[in-house]
Amino acid sequence: MNSTIRRILLNLLKICIPIAVYILIWQVLSMRVDSNLLLPSPKETVLSVKNILSTADGWKTLGATLLRIVIGYLLGCACGVLLAVVTAHFRLFDWLLNPLRRLIKTTPITSFALILLVSVQSARLPVIVAMIVVIPMIWQTTEEAIRGRDRQLNEMSKIYLSFWKKLRFVSLPQILPQFLATASTALGFAWKAVITAEILALPKIGIGRQMQNDKIYLDIAELFAWTIIVIVFSVLIEAIFKFVLKTVRKRYD
Repeated sequence: MNSTIRRILLNLLKICIPIAVYILIWQVLSMRVDSNLLLPSPKETVLSVKNILSTADGWKTLGATLLRIVIGYLLGCACGVLLAVVTAHFRLFDWLLNPLRRLIKTTPITSFALILLVSVQSARLPVIVAMIVVIPMIWQTTEEAIRGRDRQLNEMSKIYLSFWKKLRFVSLPQILPQFLATASTALGFAWKAVITAEILALPKIGIGRQMQNDKIYLDIAELFAWTIIVIVFSVLIEAIFKFVLKTVRKRYD
């Protein structure tokens, strides 16, 4: 019991000490600059965070962005898995679609957002951009996992197991580890993609729009506050997601 408490305290110190040092550096720099327009103090930023999270509009803005992230991420994962299955089993589709995957991976997020902004509604654009970012990551990893399965085990399972049992007990345990690792990374990219697309598309409600408004009206403290809110919620959601993925993975180990 004592060793567990010590380990928890040690982990908390490892997190808290660097954060305290960064806040101290931030405070010193803010005092040196002595301008709220350039670098607001940690206290001013925390007050802005409090003001945002104490209003219904603040939570609506956060909720709208989170909803876009979830929808874009899930659709991206689904499309990525579907494309991976197709290209892993049919060489013709792999040959045709591989250049498209490379093109998507190498094109900047901003370019996609600006191109799509001409024909897509501003509220839908962040979802589509998140999908575009997530798809090639999930696609490539899942395809490699499918191709890397044990051939002898797969051939033997065809004889003795039904399709669903083969999928549950043979295929998924071989594919899931790689898929889950990439899925966790892709979630972080989905966050960045949605915020970037919101800043460019300016939907009626969203964190990106608020950040753009703060920049225009020179409310730098609130701009910092929204940035911190994005970081904190991103870390929390990613931690929850990793816990869920770890639980799922244990079922198939």
